[in-house]
Amino acid sequence: MNTSTLADNELNYQYKSSLKSQYKTFKTGTEEKFETWLMSIEECWLEEVFACLQGNFPDWRG
Repeated sequence: MNTSTLADNELNYQYKSSLKSQYKTFKTGTEEKFETWLMSIEECWLEEVFACLQGNFPDWRG
């Protein structure tokens, strides 16, 4: 291999490593955001679901 090929391989490895790192960061952040969103949805609907279970159905027609 010549010096140019080795340099290209090193740059390619660094690029792939950078992309992999960005993907892991994005994926982790997305999971945390999803969990936060899911909990907020559960909190919003908890009272309405509880009311429905007690037979107090809201009128969503209006």
